Amino acid sequence: MLFIVGLGSAIKYTPPPPPEPEPKIPPIVGMKTDPTALTVAVNGQLLSTGSALPAPARGAVCDAIRARTRSLRGERAALVLVFGGAGDVTSGQNVARSVAGQLGCADDKIFRGKVPTRAFWDGSLPLGQARLEIFLFLREGDRS
Repeated sequence: MLFIVGLGSAIKYTPPPPPEPEPKIPPIVGMKTDPTALTVAVNGQLLSTGSALPAPARGAVCDAIRARTRSLRGERAALVLVFGGAGDVTSGQNVARSVAGQLGCADDKIFRGKVPTRAFWDGSLPLGQARLEIFLFLREGDRS
């Protein structure tokens, strides 16, 4: 039996550079007590029925939310209260539920995971308007 053992190599090996460290994100320490409130315009007639939304309507709601949440980039929602405008309770809550159902597609970083939402009716808002009250996580070093 013959064994050949190589103890070295004539080719110089240069290891790859170490990866860049991920930016350190401060840990979450609570929830801010003052919500960020914003209003979105949606197709109230379609959303007030409570029926499943067709793809174009879902996309329009996502786009409306995305446009209004640009200022929240880099933040993460802890809780979202959604107030649907309508002339009656059922329609208003249907609008609110439809809007809440599209948060993740609007921005999957702000609304990461299963963000708790609550749907309410706001009779002072017209049909086709929804007010979002977004409570953000409080990170170490933030001021509430």
